[in-house]
Order: sequence, then C-alpha cells, then structure tokens
Amino acid sequence: MPCLMAWMAWMAWLVVFLALCADAKPRELFEVGPEDQETGLEPFYDGNMEPWGVVCVGYVNEGSANHQLLKKLGAVTEESDEALWELQVPMIAAKDWQEQETLHLVRRNYAAKLWEMIQLSPLDSDPVVFPGDGKWKEKEVRKWLMENAFPTINYRIPGYQGKKQPFPFNKYFGSGNAGGVGLVMVKIKDLNDFGPQFRAIRYMRPHIEKLSGKIRFAILEKSDSTLEMRTALKVGLNESIEAELVLFENLDGVVRKVDNHFHGNKKKYRLLNLTEDAVNGFFEAYYAGDLPTYWASKDEGKAKSAAGQLRAWDFEEKVFKADLKTAVLVAFMNAPEDGCAACTEGRSVWASVMHAVQLNSQLRKHFQILWLDQSRDEHPEELVPGRLGQPMVVYYPPGDASKRRKRKML
Repeated sequence: MPCLMAWMAWMAWLVVFLALCADAKPRELFEVGPEDQETGLEPFYDGNMEPWGVVCVGYVNEGSANHQLLKKLGAVTEESDEALWELQVPMIAAKDWQEQETLHLVRRNYAAKLWEMIQLSPLDSDPVVFPGDGKWKEKEVRKWLMENAFPTINYRIPGYQGKKQPFPFNKYFGSGNAGGVGLVMVKIKDLNDFGPQFRAIRYMRPHIEKLSGKIRFAILEKSDSTLEMRTALKVGLNESIEAELVLFENLDGVVRKVDNHFHGNKKKYRLLNLTEDAVNGFFEAYYAGDLPTYWASKDEGKAKSAAGQLRAWDFEEKVFKADLKTAVLVAFMNAPEDGCAACTEGRSVWASVMHAVQLNSQLRKHFQILWLDQSRDEHPEELVPGRLGQPMVVYYPPGDASKRRKRKML
C-alpha cells in the first residue's frame, strides 16, 4: 500500500509538471484594479518583459467593450490565432486607473545612460500608443500589435529574479513577424555584462532605426544553449568570430513556404566587421541592392572539406568564376538521413570519376569535377530539387559566369 500511495503521489506530481511545461499553455489577460494603482505596473514589467522586450498595457473601465476585447486578445491560442500567439506579447488590463481608455505598448528601456554617454537619446523611452478612440476595433488593434510589438533592439537581459530566458525564436522567426530579422550574434559569457552587446550594435543604431518596421533586430548570444537554434538556421557557427550580423530581409524558408528547388534564402546577408566604417558600408550596399547573398553552411569554421567538395562559401568562386576554358560538373547530393539512400553509393562512384579525370591530363585540363552535400551547404543552383532520391549532376560549360548560368544543364 505505501508503494501504491507513493506511486499515485508521483503520478499526480507528474501531471502537474507536464501541465506546467506544455508549450501551448493557455494564456490569459493579467488584470489589476484601483487598489493596485499605488503599487503600479513595475511588478508586471519585472516578471513579463523578458525575453520579448515589450508588453501591452490597456487602461480600461472594468467590464467595458475594450476590456472584453483585451480579454479575448490576451487569451488567444495557437489554434485560434497562430500569428498573435507567436508574437508573444504579455497583456495587462489596468482597470479604472484613468477616465479615458487607452492602449499602450511599453518596450524595454535599457542602457539609457550608455546611449546618453555617446550623445544619443535612449531607445524606447516612450510607449507606443494605439491611435483609436472610443470603442476599439479588434482588426485594428491586432494590426497595430503585429506592426509595433517589437523593441527597437531586443537585447538579451536576465529575466525575473535574474533567470536566463530562452531566445524568443517564434517571435522573430514565426508567423507573427511579417518583416525580416537582423540577428546580431555575440559571444557573451555573462548576460549581466552588457558591454559585448552594446559594442556590437552601437554603430548599427541609425540603420536599425531607418529599417524600423521592416527588419526586427535582436541579439543572440553564442553559447551552448543557442547552438541548436544556430545549427537549424546554419548561422553563427564559427566560434572564432566574436560578433557578427546576419540580416534576413525576409523569412523565406523559415516561416514562408518555398518550393522544392529552394536551397537557402537569397535575401540573407552577413557582416563580420562591426566597426563604424564597415557597418555603414554594409548598410549602404544593402540599400543599393549590392550585397552578395550569404549562403550558409552547418560546417563553417569546423570540418575540413573533402576532396572535390564544394562548400556554401566557395560555390560562386569555383563554379561560376572558374577558369574560362574549363567546364565544371557538380554532383549534388543529400545525406541518407534526408532521404537519399542512393547518395552514399553515388558519392563513391563520383569519387571514382574525379580520380579518373585527375589521372588523365587532357580531361583534367578541360573539366573540373566537384560535389556538394545539400544537407549541409546552401547554394544558388535552382535546377536541382532540395530533396533528392539519388545524386543529380549539373554541367556548367566553359565561359564567363553569365554564360555558365544561361547554358548550364542537367
């Protein structure tokens, strides 16, 4: 009997634990009344600002239509409104605190003194106020939230009671973000040391403000806790780099669906030098549409390339900018775990082809034989499906980059 009772107690604990840990845990509107006015909203800010960097405050009359609307918006589920759910905006109703009903987005006001030290005004010091009067319309409030519920820069700050919160991936790379993302990845040993973050974004500020509403900027620490996320995005994997920016103009391939010939976001750009001149040069080139695409790789800064292996970072150079008199043949493959069981044997066969060409001086003079693992490296070749059942070879004829692009064939 004691064993049975202990088991039942453990099961009861487990049920509670699983309920608390559920990803889709129901949300509800926080509410405070007139009796809480002296305490103010600081406890709510302290407990709910991180890691999202913004909260929504509605000053409403208890039981009003606007109060009921906030209750509805504050209790959305992933099924009822996926985009608003992923936007992750904690909401509170301050009931009967003021005569006129107003709706505010309060964003994290952090590092104000640091900005003032370099003669710049603090960021996000004033709330964003919903422009509607009287009875608020749900469609208009929702649109306002989707457009404005992001801090200018989402720093990584310890949360309630100093606890480190996970990076809000769905807020930035989910359906709630209709724009792009400026992901500033920084080596940070301690989130309480704000120096590395401030140094990384200091010179970006005018461009961040210029792109407000189009590109959402956020800092991501390079640490073991973010490795899975960085690996999934294929960014920030070179641990020798202290700080870098990867700018996603859109979220194609992350949120938005793409066809099976998509091999990486063409509107993705990278900056490794965060000095003032380099930052300004990068963004001026971005505004002019002159930046090259950053094709990412899971292996950057890690594994050495095998013989004849193309990588994301050298595809353009070795294929489109190869010797004008040399034709290039590239075998595209996927890993067996990604559905290409035949690619293991195919790679062995292709290695024999490469070896035979290397042994023949005439063939070696006219052909370059290469291969690429699509499971690890992004690339610009759209003739090849993203998921292969067997290797696929593309022939790039001799000539300049323009000719190779026009006359390539499977």
